[in-house]
Amino acid sequence: MLAGWAAACTTIQVDSGGGSAITGIGLVRVELPPVQGKTLAIERSGVGFGWESTPGGGAWLGYSASQWVLADPADCQLLIIIRSAAQADNAKTILETIEGEKPCVVDHTGTLQP
Repeated sequence: MLAGWAAACTTIQVDSGGGSAITGIGLVRVELPPVQGKTLAIERSGVGFGWESTPGGGAWLGYSASQWVLADPADCQLLIIIRSAAQADNAKTILETIEGEKPCVVDHTGTLQP
């Protein structure tokens, strides 16, 4: 999982350059959980104030946190999001059942390796 902290005035570009942006003043943490397939997963938390132009984003003042996944339906017919060890066990079973298919997987636990 890739993570970073930024302080002061920060702008973070989301997606491949032409996508959304997160702009804030204060302390901002951005995490990129491991993924499989053509998808982008982002977790953001921060203290201060700022604005997200991401889907479901908006302005915040004080503490704020958001999580989202950007995926193209043409590339991700099945999207699996894992947030706990129990979900990781279930996902492993599902992935073994559909062996040969290429689902998009977002693993917040870091237990499944691509």
